[in-house]
Amino acid sequence: MIGVYGADGFIGRHVIRRLADGAEPVRAVSRTFDSELTRSLQEKIDFAEIDLREPLAVASSLQDVGTVVQLISTSSPGLRNEHVIADIEENVIPQVEFLQACVQAGVKRIVFLSSGGTVYGPDAPVPTPETSPTDPINSHGLTKLIVEKYIQMYGRINDLEYVILRVANAFGPGQSFSKGQGLIPAILSRCRRGLPVRVFGDGEAKRDYIYIDDVVDAIEAAIHLPGSPREILNVGSGEVRSVLEVIEAIETAIGRPIERESIDARSTDVEIAGLDISEAKRVLGWSPKLGFEEGLRRIVNDE
Repeated sequence: MIGVYGADGFIGRHVIRRLADGAEPVRAVSRTFDSELTRSLQEKIDFAEIDLREPLAVASSLQDVGTVVQLISTSSPGLRNEHVIADIEENVIPQVEFLQACVQAGVKRIVFLSSGGTVYGPDAPVPTPETSPTDPINSHGLTKLIVEKYIQMYGRINDLEYVILRVANAFGPGQSFSKGQGLIPAILSRCRRGLPVRVFGDGEAKRDYIYIDDVVDAIEAAIHLPGSPREILNVGSGEVRSVLEVIEAIETAIGRPIERESIDARSTDVEIAGLDISEAKRVLGWSPKLGFEEGLRRIVNDE
């Protein structure tokens, strides 16, 4: 059985919808679920509402699970470094406790979604390979990196298979702007409310944006990767775009200009984050399929 933890989030919903049509049974786990989601998939998916901080409930949810897809996170780069203690309490300790529970339950493989945009830091070469130094300048990236290290430890000591996916900025239908994260949904949300779009600094900060279906393709490939993998892989589009370029592309997609408002840049953001995805292509037999502009058109048409 495949256990998807954080299944009610943006990525999680897309993952379970994809896996629902597969041959292997799926258990979707989240603190809460949207009723429409559970109603539409209740005949194909085993839903479990639990909190990672409830050990007995976690242990119960892991029964018969061979592969775990771990998507749960309450952290965000948009929170800067203003909540570092809470970040440790919510995004390190429960994650490590969960890993221990996975090992004790006999889980064979972990697929963990890390952050391709924050774990490397400001001095990384671009495009950034997985072998680059990891020097995060924000708490979100640091917590992700710490969890990566614990996964690697359990992999070495307890023979836990793992595929750590350092994912770029995922976007697509059904994404909402939350925790200060998600440039594209933030822009569209402010446009819907008739508000100017906030641009940090000069708007030249560059990021790698990848459509959600391509992310799910990578997750699915990691779940079914043959052998006993212990891999860390970048998952992105292999291209970078500035904030201003993203705004201009959305203007084209919606057919009207977008008002802008300049605000101070955040010291916890790197100027450019672009991933080298050649290793993911080689190991997973995966590559991104949908272009950025077509992805935007699908979002706009879905609204």
